[in-house]
Amino acid sequence: MIYTKQEWFTPAEVAIHNRAGDCWVSLNGKVRNLTSWLEEQFRLCKCTKVCSCAVKNWYCGDDCVEYCNCFKRGYAYCDAKRLAMTVLAYAGKDVSHWFKGDDWVHYIHPIVASRTGYHQHGHGIDRPVVPSTLWRPITNPWWLDESNVEGKLTERTRPIRITNTLTGSSDTLEVCSEETIYQIMMRYLPHNSHMLSYTWRYLGRGIDYTKTLAENGIPDERDRFSDVALPENLHIPDLLLYYNDDLTEDPPKDDCFCHDMDCVLDRPEKCYKDIEF
Repeated sequence: MIYTKQEWFTPAEVAIHNRAGDCWVSLNGKVRNLTSWLEEQFRLCKCTKVCSCAVKNWYCGDDCVEYCNCFKRGYAYCDAKRLAMTVLAYAGKDVSHWFKGDDWVHYIHPIVASRTGYHQHGHGIDRPVVPSTLWRPITNPWWLDESNVEGKLTERTRPIRITNTLTGSSDTLEVCSEETIYQIMMRYLPHNSHMLSYTWRYLGRGIDYTKTLAENGIPDERDRFSDVALPENLHIPDLLLYYNDDLTEDPPKDDCFCHDMDCVLDRPEKCYKDIEF
């Protein structure tokens, strides 16, 4: 088995990363991990802190919270964190509608009549709406930083059923339509960690592991079912796994794990001796 990093993600997989300590968003077909960026943004507050303890002692209680002056003015967060709060409000969701190409969607401010980017919670202290000499361009904005890209967002998901003919177990997975059979194997790996000894077939014929489901002639008929008012899950294509009984063993993950998707086709020789796909 070729252990590789996941390349394609479904919207459901992005949606579960919806917290400040684990924040993903999808933007223009890319899935971005903004957890580290949020941590840096939350450290921007330079305001003088005020202790929330009712009685001011030389020590604080376990429930003590430090507030900055922004809270006194009625804001629920510090001015320096406005952009971070905008992103956090959409954690786990798609934010492509914020952008036009590689830049924010702009609008004309109704009061100052200046062209400015649209932020749901307003601009931070470094991005004034009124023209000012304090403005500085963002040198490396998060939406153009390739280091936070986790993978790609699928354009369409589809269900697939995988049946182990040896054990009789059957599992239905939601996969990305762009994924190859091998990448689908990675999703199925938690259900069967010994897949190297199985041959995958569809309707009795072999399939090419380097091609997608559609390229292997495995149709997605949900649209046809919907056109005739039938439920989409009326029929789900079933891939059958046949045990080879060849006494082979999958290589350890520690030795044969690849972070580069190119290794799907360029396999390490030490992991795949005498193996044909």
